[in-house]
Amino acid sequence: MGPAPTSPVNFDPELTTFVGRREELAQARRLLAESRLVTLAGLGGVGKTRLVLRTATQVQRTFRDGVRVVELAALREPGLLAQTMIDSLKLTEVSSRDSIETVEDYLRPRHMLLVLDNCEQLLEETALLVVRLLQSAPQLRILATSRQSLGVPGEAVLKVSPLPVPSPDEPVPAGAGQRYAALVLFADRAATAVPGFTVTPTNLPNVARICQQLEGIPLAIELAAVRLKVLSVADLADRLDHRLQLLTEGSRTTPTRHHTLRATIDWSFDLCSPSEQLLWTRVSVFAGSFDLDAATAVCGGDGLDQDSILNGLSGLMAQSIVAREERDGHVRFRLLETIREYGQDKLRDSQAAPLLRQRHLQWYVALMDRAVAEWFGPAEENLLTRLRLEQPNLRVAFEYCLTEPGQSSAGLHLAGRAWFLWALYLAEGRHWLDRLLKIESEPSPERAWALATRAFVAALQGDQAAAATSLDECFAAAKDSPDETTEAYALHIRGLAAYLIGDAEHGVQKMTEALARYTTLRAPAGLLTNLQIAMGLAYIFLEQPDQALEHFESSRRLSESHGEHWLLSYAVYGRAFVDFTQGHLEPAERGVREALLLYQAFPDTLGRAMALDLYAWVSADRHEPERTAFLLGCAHRLWSSFGMQLFGSRSWQVHRERCETTARREAGNRLFDAVFDRGAGLPPDEMLAHALDRPRPSAPKSPPKDDILTKRETEVAGLVSEGLSNREIAERLVISPRTVATHVENILVKLGFTSRSRIAAWMTGRQT
Repeated sequence: MGPAPTSPVNFDPELTTFVGRREELAQARRLLAESRLVTLAGLGGVGKTRLVLRTATQVQRTFRDGVRVVELAALREPGLLAQTMIDSLKLTEVSSRDSIETVEDYLRPRHMLLVLDNCEQLLEETALLVVRLLQSAPQLRILATSRQSLGVPGEAVLKVSPLPVPSPDEPVPAGAGQRYAALVLFADRAATAVPGFTVTPTNLPNVARICQQLEGIPLAIELAAVRLKVLSVADLADRLDHRLQLLTEGSRTTPTRHHTLRATIDWSFDLCSPSEQLLWTRVSVFAGSFDLDAATAVCGGDGLDQDSILNGLSGLMAQSIVAREERDGHVRFRLLETIREYGQDKLRDSQAAPLLRQRHLQWYVALMDRAVAEWFGPAEENLLTRLRLEQPNLRVAFEYCLTEPGQSSAGLHLAGRAWFLWALYLAEGRHWLDRLLKIESEPSPERAWALATRAFVAALQGDQAAAATSLDECFAAAKDSPDETTEAYALHIRGLAAYLIGDAEHGVQKMTEALARYTTLRAPAGLLTNLQIAMGLAYIFLEQPDQALEHFESSRRLSESHGEHWLLSYAVYGRAFVDFTQGHLEPAERGVREALLLYQAFPDTLGRAMALDLYAWVSADRHEPERTAFLLGCAHRLWSSFGMQLFGSRSWQVHRERCETTARREAGNRLFDAVFDRGAGLPPDEMLAHALDRPRPSAPKSPPKDDILTKRETEVAGLVSEGLSNREIAERLVISPRTVATHVENILVKLGFTSRSRIAAWMTGRQT
């Protein structure tokens, strides 16, 4: 069982009064106690989301690991269902092999309530995912909302009906305003629209008539109550009566309540001014939320100027059509999903849909271009926040590029240039790049660059075969590209991939070529810094620490001169890695802690995994086996979430293996495994907090006994510390070079080291 999340819930408190639903709440709690899957089913606007969130709030204390809500209303792409869940759960990246495994690994040990809101968009895919999660996580319970049941075994379905209203065939008795939830809701929302409004014996009959006509549908009631700003209760009742009769008499093919909701939204639409109607229709092109600049750029023109958009948003907010929200200091707007669907229907009926979707794409291409241009600098955190808020809209733009003829090249541009974004969100980047490259096979500069970015992502995931294939295609395409930086970028990634599979010498060769070209071409500073960090790591594995330090220091200076922090964290990490290989454990630990502090500002699973692994290696050499096991557990969990452990590279894995061997020998397998599992069970954010905040002993435990080496091994170690090669040592001791190699390997294993420089540092320490 992993520890509970930092916060018991991940949803905001209710901003408006919750009305009625006592019986439904009690029934939902009862069903949840009896069944592991409860679905609240009902038509749009009936109040399923409010009911499920209130239920979750009431039962949260009974779930040791809290409640987590996953909002699915804006999702249309089945392949991103698990990733959306991961984002909502604030987990780490996912691997290309099976993204659901990350969710399963997180939920398996937890006693948690998972709320899946608006499942009807991807009903079949959600049902399959729910079954899999319930099978893999025995203490998990799920509350879902949908317009229909999921249809899976063991599902308990609670039909959510409209709020009770007085019978239209009987007089409304005095005091009925408090006995019927629909009337209470109307009164509450009306008082918000018109301060001081109350239900009186005089207006009660008309309030009842309004709620009867709206059939107790909460969304319809809320929309109608807003109209009291300009209408009396009697006028509102009369207008509704006429409107609903007119619209429901026209069709007999769908349920009355669906007509009622549609008719109410139709009526609200008709009462908007022409410019508000136009804006409502146009902003439905956005998914999730949007800001004023986006609305102005995408929806402006053809009857809507900037002032009309600003005033229109104010008017739509006043009428409860548009909701205002503030996220991370940014003011954004959102349409309720039912309202958005209505607007999209109107948009499809007009001739403006193609133009609006094209403008939407152009806006997000421009946004991404600005992010690419400004990324390497002090704006990184704000840019990342903005891109995360825009994730639903970016997905809409990608889907448009995949489905609209002639737009795949724009999609490749949108996905390919943002190499830094996909280093942070590996699975999402791989998803879109794979799909876009599959449908766009014509050679182009956009395709060449996107191929290199796909290779970059694949290499970091440990999928070196996919990286090699993409790079081969990229080099073929780059020959015809007018942008010479493309081939330099491909060389950069070729070198990165080479050293990750263990060929550091070839990797350095390719990256040196790329560095020369980057310098000549004045390539973006972010790419140059990223390359130098990769070169520094490759030189570590070539046992050339001075060259490694040169590149890390160069990248550090470049980052600091630009006010940049993300790649700076890697430069700091690289310096700590060099210190570790030279046996300088105190500066290595200071460096890795500094890197972890920098990683706190970015959702960089890769960087965190690398730093936690290095911290474990340092702790092993300090003979702190429990801390080593804990950090190894944290690192293992992170690597598992997005790709192969330590890139699948033997050059990296040998460090971990020696580290684990040392810690197991000192702690014992049982204690090691228990502490390892504790680290692996933590949420990612808590991993960093524990790694940084756990008190460190003031001094390392006793080093290995001096007699851990044989007399001959000690003699060989002394000659290694003098800088002699195996052949030179063999000549000095009059033994064969093969025997020397065996002695050196035994020394490395016994001391838990990975390089000759570590042997030299250890020998120096013995002599002081």
